Amino acid sequence: MNACRCAHCGEPATGPAPAYCCAGCRTLAGILPDAPAAESRYAHYDDPAFLDRFVHDGAIELEIDAMHCPSCVSVLERLPRTVLGVREARVDFGRRRLRLAWDGPLSSVADAVHALGYPSRPVGVSDPTSGRGELLRLGISFALAGNVMLLSAALYAGADGVFARAFEWAAFLLAVPVVTYGAWPFYRGAIAGLRARVPHMDLPVSLGLIGGFSASLVATFTGHGEVYYDSLAALVFLLLLGRRLQTAGHRAAVGRAELLWSLTPGGATRREDGEWRSVPATALRSGDLVRVAAGETLAVDGDVESGRGALDLRLLTGESRPVAVAPGAQVFAGTVNLGEPLEVRATASGAETRLGGIVEMAARADADRAPVVRIADRAAGWFVLGVLALAVVGGAYWWSHDPSRVFDVVVSLLVVSCPCALGLATPVALAVARGRAASAGLLFASTAAVERLARVDRVALDKTGTLTEGRMQVTQTWLDPAHRRLVGALEARSIHPLARALATDDDLPVSDVLETPGRGIRGRVAGHLVEIGAPGALGIPDADPRLHRGETPVAVRIDGEVVGLIALDDPLRPDAADAVADLRALGVGPEVLSGDHPSAATAVGARLGIPARGGVDPEGKAAHVRGGGVAMVGDGFNDAPALRAAEVGLAVRGGAEMALRVADVFLAREGVAAVADAIEGAQRALRVVHRNLAFSLAYNVIFASLALAGLISPLAAAVLMPISSLTVVGSSVAARSFRRPDGQVGV
Repeated sequence: MNACRCAHCGEPATGPAPAYCCAGCRTLAGILPDAPAAESRYAHYDDPAFLDRFVHDGAIELEIDAMHCPSCVSVLERLPRTVLGVREARVDFGRRRLRLAWDGPLSSVADAVHALGYPSRPVGVSDPTSGRGELLRLGISFALAGNVMLLSAALYAGADGVFARAFEWAAFLLAVPVVTYGAWPFYRGAIAGLRARVPHMDLPVSLGLIGGFSASLVATFTGHGEVYYDSLAALVFLLLLGRRLQTAGHRAAVGRAELLWSLTPGGATRREDGEWRSVPATALRSGDLVRVAAGETLAVDGDVESGRGALDLRLLTGESRPVAVAPGAQVFAGTVNLGEPLEVRATASGAETRLGGIVEMAARADADRAPVVRIADRAAGWFVLGVLALAVVGGAYWWSHDPSRVFDVVVSLLVVSCPCALGLATPVALAVARGRAASAGLLFASTAAVERLARVDRVALDKTGTLTEGRMQVTQTWLDPAHRRLVGALEARSIHPLARALATDDDLPVSDVLETPGRGIRGRVAGHLVEIGAPGALGIPDADPRLHRGETPVAVRIDGEVVGLIALDDPLRPDAADAVADLRALGVGPEVLSGDHPSAATAVGARLGIPARGGVDPEGKAAHVRGGGVAMVGDGFNDAPALRAAEVGLAVRGGAEMALRVADVFLAREGVAAVADAIEGAQRALRVVHRNLAFSLAYNVIFASLALAGLISPLAAAVLMPISSLTVVGSSVAARSFRRPDGQVGV
């Protein structure tokens, strides 16, 4: 055998031409017979500079414009089974994105994905030609379908003889481009599904078109039988038009749900040629000088060049008090200017901002689709198989009773029963609900979290900062002044919510600080080893009466000796009692689960009339909420294990970055009422999902029955199919799910 180069990748190979270096290249060459690696349209994907820019954590995100239904999601997520080199493939259907982890040349993988009918480009790289091919296909199909229908009109008007044959052949010639080039997206989707062993939604439509055209072709060449060129051409045009409208509606719905645009302004005031001009936020770039008026939200990260004021940082840091800023201060998108106008030199904009990073973190989590979405996707696949079986049975029945109607019945059934509405019913509703929640100050890390929150029947509430105002006050001290100074200096280094009440401005040297969530803080202050924490952990017996005053006791040990206690109290939030009542009305049982002293937790529980457990460490909280059906509400620091272990974790304090790392929901609004609002909104969103699913199933059952009965024509089926999908999208957009604190629906 002769030594040569692999016909796919160019590596050394042996054997007769075309030779391949391995079975994998032979497989890929079978998928891409006309696209060897040396001529790949994606050769630039292998460039080191490209990989360095777009590959993060061993994976790349690609935009897939041709993804239009859940069947496409199934095809793409099966890439590890169908394309050599793909280790992982995860799809974000709402944003038309594919996240790939792979081995070997990326260009080969991209070529394989392209061959399946899904051209790609890296996220953030615009394609000015995107959509032009679809518009051209739609326009050509419209023009040809119109002419085919005019020719058919002559046949219907009574043309016979040589004229009838001429018109029929002309209609055939004009219909060929429509049912080949025009209908190619449907064939491509069906073929991709067959390769991936997925019953694609385009399969019934493709079979209907091929069957109808084949029957017409036989009739044309033999001169016997009916031809359906006008119906086929019009059907393809209407299906293409419906798909474009459906895609536009879906993108508009999901676009309104984009977190970044829900949390930042759509425009800003930029300095241009010595004048201040209003520009879209998308036009802002690093280096721009932006003016932020009082009350406005910053659209960029940057440095203050002029102006002094205060910013509301609650969205990013959880800090409830405004933070003063002056020239030179670093500021972030998503924060609100509460003072005089500021001039900010932008250092980052859009997805590059700190807030954009938070949104991207949430978007990556959203690749984990909600259980109800996965169930609907599987149901849609089985539905396709059911429709095909029904078409065979229905076709056989009409062939034995009235052969002239077989084409109309079968094609109408295959088209009208396309389960697009069923596939869109759930993901669009949850995506829109998530956007509504974001504008209401409730940030869900994924749409799956919306569904899980709607199903909880119990919620465990941390005490400090959730049920209470989070501004602890010292009510009594059993310490001498010198020891109190040591405590204040050490607590100034703590991030715990209690620390603010204990911290002082004493200028004492502090070193070797170690803070353990749920247990306390220790460090060396002015040469003394100072330990501050729970009384039991520091050796104070539970029988001590100072521990049972209904307050939060903190023990102090200095140089190994317990020197005293400090009692703190935190008033209940004004909305706590109403929120607890609202939770009960929603069918959710609230309880207090706190690391605070049992007497303090019990006192709060008694005032609200709900069960309470205190003195629970972080591991104990996690064990308590583990097991399903329980939502945990706490901060993003001490309660991290419990937020992870619960069915749904809702973070109410700390930075949004930390919250979205450990929790499913970040409550950017203050007050426990946000918890009840989040659960109520999630329940509404799930009701919208159920309504959409019920509509989709009813539509398919009713119109499939009518098609089988011969009461729906193929053209009517082509109109009804996209209308059903648009109805589902419209229902999701119009749904009133999450509400803002002012009572308005989030948009």
